[in-house]
Parts: sequence; structure tokens; C-alpha cells
Amino acid sequence: MSKLALFGGKPVFPKNHKWPRWPQPNARDRRRVLEVINTGRYGIGAPIIGEFAQKFANYTRAKHTLPVSSGTAALELIVKALGIVPGDEVIVPAYTFIASATSVLELGATVVFADIDPRTLNIDPASVAKLITSRTKAVIAVHFAGNPADIAALKEIIAKRRIAVIEDAAHAHGMLYRGKAAGHHGAAAAYSFQASKNMCGGEGGIVVTNNKDLHDLAWSYHSFGRLPGREWYEHFSMSWNHRMTAFQAAVLLGELERLETQTIQRLHSGSFLNRALAQIPGIRPQAQSDNHPQTRRAYHLYIWRHDPQVTGLDRATFLKALAAEGVVGTGGYPAPLQEAPMFRQRRFWHWQSRGSKPRRPGEPDYRRVQTPSAKQLCAEAVWLPHACLLGSRQEMQSIVDAVAKVIEHSHELRRRN
Repeated sequence: MSKLALFGGKPVFPKNHKWPRWPQPNARDRRRVLEVINTGRYGIGAPIIGEFAQKFANYTRAKHTLPVSSGTAALELIVKALGIVPGDEVIVPAYTFIASATSVLELGATVVFADIDPRTLNIDPASVAKLITSRTKAVIAVHFAGNPADIAALKEIIAKRRIAVIEDAAHAHGMLYRGKAAGHHGAAAAYSFQASKNMCGGEGGIVVTNNKDLHDLAWSYHSFGRLPGREWYEHFSMSWNHRMTAFQAAVLLGELERLETQTIQRLHSGSFLNRALAQIPGIRPQAQSDNHPQTRRAYHLYIWRHDPQVTGLDRATFLKALAAEGVVGTGGYPAPLQEAPMFRQRRFWHWQSRGSKPRRPGEPDYRRVQTPSAKQLCAEAVWLPHACLLGSRQEMQSIVDAVAKVIEHSHELRRRN
């Protein structure tokens, strides 16, 4: 291949190359937002919020949905509605965004970190099995990057135990697990509509469940402990304001209309990249967790593992050279979640600095938690944003060409570095 762009060669993608923008609003979206302004009904009780809730329920084929202010709020509401309290434990994967853990900590319960499957990058059921105790009340199954978690394996492990499965579906818009969307496989699912997500509302989230009691509790908790049909100033529980605005609902209706078409395009692009990149030594695309014919990935991210032992390149050098060719990726999470600074603070320590008496009974010493697969992934992962998967087949081929070009010139990169 030609000389690396990093050293003056012609890049695979021209410098003025325009990737698909995200989000992709249209004139109908703008009209909906203007209609909200004209009605003057911006918040609670606005008909458009109910319209979005019903249409998302129709899309996911779930019985109940609750639009809320964020994906984090959706998770917190599910955890609270399940009755999880201080002293309870919730198992969370170590490779995930921090909200998967803080939604539990916010209620005073304890997070227990599980390792991930190094192929699928989702929570490892075998790791979960080793962590279950009499205090375990739930497992949060993150469908990471839109790749369905192995719910069947998790349910087999917790069979005959009173342990709930909560689906963290922040990446799972349009995903199907054995023919059903997130929200059908556990107690409930929490979707996010944050700006980077496959449905972009700027912020926002939604609880999806088939459990009416859970939905009704979550509804009360998302609006100051009120109950439907009761007085406005009657408050029945310690709760929050996690309500969605009419503006978010207006934008999200348009996002939902485009979701299926975009999901299929991302799926085709991701499948092409999986086949092509797997042929390049040292590049290992994320494997699908479940190969059931009705399982479908959503591809919130396109991820592969870069093996420096094979390529001979450290990841930072690889990413720098790849960016010069016009493909800008990142390394994703810098460390497993239990290594985040907040978990190093004294209030999370299990053992005192002197002696061995616990500071808080049952509180894990997060400094001692080892999740080797998640740790290795943090050193090897390469993330591409989902918007690039909305590009053409030629653009997908050019991504492959750029990766192959950088690997082919690995000797030169090592020599110059």
C-alpha cells in the first residue's frame, strides 16, 4: 500500500471527507417542536409525551413504557421499584458506563463488579455465578455496544433464586434478543436518549417493562411520589422529578420513525466490517453473544480488539496512524469501572488503612476487585461511533483498507517511534 498519511502519504479518506452527521433531523422534526411551542404545553401532561410512550411501546411490543429525563433515571427508577435497599447487592459488569453502578449506589445498595466475556464484551455469566450471595437482589445485564447480553445463561444461573435481571439498554435501540426487544427478558429495561445514542433526544430515557406493578411504582417515583388520579400535592413516597419534557418527546418521535431503517443499515455495515476486519492479523471484532436466528445487534458502537502482540504496535500509535488515514477511533474506557477515582475514596473502602476491621459491614474493598478480562479490554479496545456505520459500502471498505494499511506499515511506525 501507499505511504502512511502520518508520514506525508495520501490518506485513505480525503481530509475533507464528510462522515454521516449525527443526529439527522428533518423538517417534520422541526414542525413537531414548533407545534409544542405553539401549544404552550411543554411538560407533564403534554399529549405528545403520551404519544411517544405509546409508539415506543408499539415498537418494542412491550405492555408498559415510562418516558423519563435520562437513561440513568430510568435505571434508578427500576432499581427503586424492585425494592432494592441498603444492604442489598446488585451485580454489574466492570466494563460499562458509570451510571450502571451509580443507579444502585444512589439507593444505598452495594455494587458487586463482575468480569466480562472477552469475546462478546458483555457480562460473563460464569463470573456472575461466583459472586452471588444471600444478599444478591439483581443483576444488571448491559447490552454493550448494542450486542445482546446472554440473558438465557444469566437466568439459568439465578433460577429458583429471587434475583431480578435488569436490562441496561442504553445501547440497545433496535436490538432483538431471540425475537424480542430489551424490556421483555428481565424485570424491565432502561433505554437512554442521550446525545450520542442511536435515538438522540439530547437527553432523556424510557423504562420498558411488561410488569404493571413495577411500571406504576416507577411512575410514582418519577414524579415526587404522586399517584395517578390522586391530589397533586399528595406524595406517597420519597421520590424525584425525572419527567421527560414535551420537546424531548417531539424530537424522539422523529428518531423513532427513522430507527428501524438506520438499525438495518448499521447491521449490514457492522456485519461487513466483522467479516473483513477479522481477516487482518491482530484485529478481533466483538463477537455476538447469541447466534439465535432472531437475535439482532443494534451497533451503538463498532468495536474491535487490537492485539499489540500480533500487530507490533501499541494502541496509541495505531490510533494516531489510523486517524491520519481519516478513521478516528478511541480507546473507550481507560480502566474497569471499579478503578474509577470515586471507588478509591475512603467511604468505599472495606478495610481500614490499619488493621482488618471493616469500616462498613458488607461494603466491598473495590481496590481489591480483579476483573482481568475487562482490564485487558481497556488496553486493547478500539471504538468507532455508530454514525460511521450509516455510511456507504465503499466507506466501510475504506475503513478496512485504512486498518490494513496501518498494520502493513507497522515496521515503519515502530522504527519512527
